[in-house]
Formats: sequence, C-alpha cells, structure tokens
Amino acid sequence: MNRLLKTIGLTMVITFSSQLSIASDMPDGAKIFSQKCKMCHALDKKKIGTAVKAMNSDAEQLRSAITSGVKRMPKFGHKLSAEEIDSLVIYIQAQKTDI
Repeated sequence: MNRLLKTIGLTMVITFSSQLSIASDMPDGAKIFSQKCKMCHALDKKKIGTAVKAMNSDAEQLRSAITSGVKRMPKFGHKLSAEEIDSLVIYIQAQKTDI
C-alpha cells in the first residue's frame, strides 16, 4: 500500500511539473500584444485598427491576419514565431470573452 501511494505521488509530481514546463515555454500573448499590437488596437474601442472585442474570434482567421496582414495592418509572419502567433491568438480570444 505504501509503495502504491509513493508511485501515485511520484506520477502526479512528474505530470504536474511537465505541465508547468509547457506553460512556462509558451510565449506571453499579453506581452506580445503590448509590444506589437497595442499601438493600433485597443481592447474595447477602435484606434487605428479594429478593437479586440470587434475582431472575428476564429483562430484561423486571426492567425491569417497576424501572419499575412490585413488592409493597412502589416504582416507579422516573418517577425513572430508560430508559437508567438498562437499565444497572441489565445490572448485575443481570451480578451473577447473577458469584455
């Protein structure tokens, strides 16, 4: 019984620590938004670009807009990694649900 509890405990520690590692490896979408997007986009009002709450929340459309640009918005596909773009998409989607 004691050995079983140790095995379960060790398994939980390994699982939890690997999840923390994955989370810490993910780029910070809020930081990227602040550095690359905030000068043109606000969360709840129109600036130069569309307000976040008015953006389409479809992940593929957001990813495409960030990567390839839209109208006057520049392309960021060559400036941001795929992981940074994914993190930014997740951040934008989260802001839409928080507003």
